[in-house]
Amino acid sequence: FFFSSRRRHTRYGTVTGVQTCALPIWLAYALRGGPDADVAFEERLDLPEELPAPDPADPVVQALLDGMLRVFGVSYFKAAVPGTVVAPPVPEAEARFWDWLYSEGMGEFWYRNQLDPPKPGLFPRGGEGTPAVARPVGGAALVLVGGGKDSLVAREVARTAGVPTDALSLGTADWIARSAARMGLRHLVIRRRIDPGLLALNRAGAWNGHVPISACIAFVTMLVAVSGGYGAVLVANERSADEGNVEWRGLRVNHQWSKSFAFEQGFFDWCTGRFSGGPRYFSVLRPLAELSIAEIFARHPGYFDDFTSCNANFRLHPQGPVARWCGRCPKCVFVALLLRPFLASESFLRIFGRDFLSDPENRPLLEELAGVRGIKPFECVGTDEETRAALARLRVTGRLPTPLIPWYDALIAPLVPDPAALWEEARTPRGPHLLPPAWEQALSRTMAG
Repeated sequence: FFFSSRRRHTRYGTVTGVQTCALPIWLAYALRGGPDADVAFEERLDLPEELPAPDPADPVVQALLDGMLRVFGVSYFKAAVPGTVVAPPVPEAEARFWDWLYSEGMGEFWYRNQLDPPKPGLFPRGGEGTPAVARPVGGAALVLVGGGKDSLVAREVARTAGVPTDALSLGTADWIARSAARMGLRHLVIRRRIDPGLLALNRAGAWNGHVPISACIAFVTMLVAVSGGYGAVLVANERSADEGNVEWRGLRVNHQWSKSFAFEQGFFDWCTGRFSGGPRYFSVLRPLAELSIAEIFARHPGYFDDFTSCNANFRLHPQGPVARWCGRCPKCVFVALLLRPFLASESFLRIFGRDFLSDPENRPLLEELAGVRGIKPFECVGTDEETRAALARLRVTGRLPTPLIPWYDALIAPLVPDPAALWEEARTPRGPHLLPPAWEQALSRTMAG
């Protein structure tokens, strides 16, 4: 697996990769071709010890390991920003998938670093693939846990469906562990160790930035599902994730690209191109916008003390103790706004501790979220439609914080001629999804309460 240099800022120009299948799994890379000595990396993934180890002779396992090698390679690719991949060739359709992941999937990285995205043809083409046949799977499901409200709602859909379920996470940050424990499920953990040499390169000034981490999680969790005989991997991505942040140099830059339906469909197509049968990966919340998820969550007070959406709690290297909510980031402000229409004041303060919406310093964030200033924040937040709908609902019901009323009336009200219609539209399920019929019915029953 090779990357070769094209940029004058490239410190090293080639990446090679090899793979092994064991507990742990090692993904090995090397940057070559730059002005300095070659640098080798080894990324380590420890799969849950409670499950059988992947069978290295299984063609489906081999396919997923190849996918893992390529998708986790984004972290090492971005350090050198090379332009050519020399790797085992794959059929045209699969090569287009990897080209897409390394271009649009890394759109935020290219945008923030003001770099040209790679042109089509990054990954070599060749040969015709013959899909492997997966072994029969059982009826149990894995629900991915991220520490936030969405995965807790996905767990409720699985409960409604009556499907045996285990929780699965990449890493075990405190709030992830708390959420999984509150779900009442067995908690399986994948542990990841990024090579320290990459972190050293980043400190030395190598290119760095956002990568499609949910795509990485998709591949490794599918491997866990295959090894454990699960029938489904449930993720909690909503239709709001389909909205991008900005159009730039021919790319639709979307911070949530690997949570979007486009990626979900692309990953489904990759899987069906490499093997038939096996587990299904799909978002059990896909038809819903964030407002609907907040509405369901608000009906489950047992979860209120065991989640957070503030990303400060999930940093790789936190600097000292971290508060549950910073109260200053787009995630904190957006989640507080979403939940406020559905919660009594006592429950709202129980969760957040204070009112982020009344803070004058957060007004610019509200304006970005509502689409009246700058661009949508590069965070996992919903659409400007949802922000306006929530603000309008609070204004109509007399629950908008008093300091926000003049601001809302002057800036937001003219954009919301019919608050009731916008409120209903934002909460109506719609859009494409990959839910099997039984899961779609379970989602509808969960929404109905």
